[in-house]
Amino acid sequence: MDTNTVIFLTSRGNIIPSALADELNEADLYVSVISEIELFSKPTLPPDEEEGLRAFMEERIGILDISSDVKKESIALRRNTRLKLPDCIIAATSVVLGAVLLTNDEHLLGLSWPGLKTKSIN
Repeated sequence: MDTNTVIFLTSRGNIIPSALADELNEADLYVSVISEIELFSKPTLPPDEEEGLRAFMEERIGILDISSDVKKESIALRRNTRLKLPDCIIAATSVVLGAVLLTNDEHLLGLSWPGLKTKSIN
């Protein structure tokens, strides 16, 4: 999952389409360590939101470090696209895993890259 997906899933008031909710309940969910850093480094993150986010991450989400294969794929993405480095790492993690990247990032959704499969969470 992309960082914005975790934010969407943990924000109050967001409505998840029922078909996607069913898929999420049955799926193994992962984020790149980059998303973990992005989520918890927000200077204005209130303590209660941080606590809820940590609980959600611990219960439901696996956190993936950057492997050698992810580094290589990230470098290739960065050299050949206009994506920012964090997005390259997140996309590369998905490619290396052969996983579908859940995101609302238009740059990632519109990216044509070998092995990259994306799906919007809306």
